[in-house]
Amino acid sequence: EIMPGNIILVAGSPNAGKTAFLLNVIRYNMKKFNIHYFNSEMGSGELEKRLSTFDDIVLSDWHFKAYERGGQFQDVIKSGEGNINIIDFLEIYENFYEISKPLAEIHKKLNGAIAIVALQKNPGCDTGLGGFRTLEKPRLALSIDSGLLKIVKAKNWRTSENPNGKQHK
Repeated sequence: EIMPGNIILVAGSPNAGKTAFLLNVIRYNMKKFNIHYFNSEMGSGELEKRLSTFDDIVLSDWHFKAYERGGQFQDVIKSGEGNINIIDFLEIYENFYEISKPLAEIHKKLNGAIAIVALQKNPGCDTGLGGFRTLEKPRLALSIDSGLLKIVKAKNWRTSENPNGKQHK
């Protein structure tokens, strides 16, 4: 269960489907929330091409704001309930153990909004670059490898069944 002010972390190995997962999050939430999609890899043309691959929704029916952004996400987070900020992806190249700092800075700015933050990870690892430091702020952490989605951390369970460690192929 996702609560206002939560961070969701999506750690994925290269080409495992992080962006496809995030675009589906937009697809299923854009009518209920204000979606702000911050992308560090794609320009508008490539994003349009990715959106056009969805065969059950036409381009004009997508309703979200897209921004090209490579860092300092805490400066542009749209705060307040009703906003979902999607960061695809939070890049870090050295001192991976410092990943908790930008995640904490994003968290401080949410004020009821939700942030979904994608990170790169090594194939076969459950955590993103930065290891267990990536799990400090998120209330939900997912790991994506090619053909596999795993719940690494879930704090607010919707049912009495513990979802931690569950996988979907």
